[in-house]
Order: sequence, then C-alpha cells, then structure tokens
Amino acid sequence: RRRDRDHDDNDIEVEFTVRVPRGVNVNVGTVNGSVDVRGVTGEVHASSVNGGVEAISDGGPVTASTVNGSIRASMRTLGSGDLEFSTVNGSITVELPERVDADLRMTTVNGTLSSRDFPLTVTGRFSPQNLRATIGRGGTRLSFSTVNGNVELRKRA
Repeated sequence: RRRDRDHDDNDIEVEFTVRVPRGVNVNVGTVNGSVDVRGVTGEVHASSVNGGVEAISDGGPVTASTVNGSIRASMRTLGSGDLEFSTVNGSITVELPERVDADLRMTTVNGTLSSRDFPLTVTGRFSPQNLRATIGRGGTRLSFSTVNGNVELRKRA
C-alpha cells in the first residue's frame, strides 16, 4: 500500500496452516491473533496473548491459555498430567470425554461456573465464583481460571 505523512498503511495478516502426522504433540502460540488447532491426535498446548484459542484434539489432552480472548477446548482423553485453561478477558468452554474422573478448580471474578453434563461433588465452601469439585472418583487435576468470563464444562459429542 501507499505510504504518506498521515497514514502508515502497512497492516499485514498472515495465516499458517500446519499439518502434522498422527500422534505428534503440538505446542503452538502467538501474541496477536487467534490459534486454531483441529484434528490432531497427540497432546495440544495452545496459547495466545491477544486472541482466542480453539483447540480440538481427537486424542490426547489439551491445555490452553490467552489473556484477551475466549478458549474452547475439546479432547477424547485427559492423559495423566494436570490440565490448565486460563484467560483474563474471555470465557472458557471445555468438552471432556464421556467418562471422566477428575478434580476441578474453577474460578471467575465476573462470570458464572457451570457443568451441564457432569454431576459435580463440591468440596469445601460453595461460592458462585470459586469452586472445588470432583467428577467421578477424582483424579486428573483440571484448573479453569478467568476474570471476565464464564467457565463451562460439557461432554464431548
């Protein structure tokens, strides 16, 4: 584009499409922009600073974080490690396998916490913005944290 004294029209947008073999773990992030991971079968670690994160694994566990944006994550298995999902300005929606044994920590400052598909056993004092709970027998630790947004757990379809 043309450049003059009043405008520096050099905005650039780049989109990368990366294909990986089955079973490969993915660790992807950006500063300004969204991250979208789909169809992988390994572990996924996805992050952004200014943008949403959508990470859908047809296999292994997912962790995701951003500062300004929402998170949507879906996985077929939880794996054995702790999983964290965090944002400051955005909601978090996570789809878990139908059969789950997990220990949850869910927090929000300005939002709601919900689990429409999984019965939760609450531990300690109940608060609408801070919740410790168990799904099934407990096990894998799942942490969900947002300041301005909702947290929702769903069964993976």
